[in-house]
Amino acid sequence: MPNVPRKEKADRTKYEGRTYLDYQESADYLGIKRATLYNYVNDLDIQTHKFKRNRRRYIALADVNRIEQVMDKPWLAGTDEKQSEEVA
Repeated sequence: MPNVPRKEKADRTKYEGRTYLDYQESADYLGIKRATLYNYVNDLDIQTHKFKRNRRRYIALADVNRIEQVMDKPWLAGTDEKQSEEVA
């Protein structure tokens, strides 16, 4: 697989005033692929939201900003306590 450069982050004004973003919008906001977004959601135990009569899952904008902070400073994610408990 060729080495594909990271996508550009979306313009912040595009999602201004929104409380929730779906997975595709969140990936666009962060400039990452959806698969990478899924990994961050699972690793950080972020709660997704599903609304009635809508198939999509949404992530709160505050959680998307948290993912962005962890991308810039991975040590903010904390320790991997689950893995250390399994080893013990």
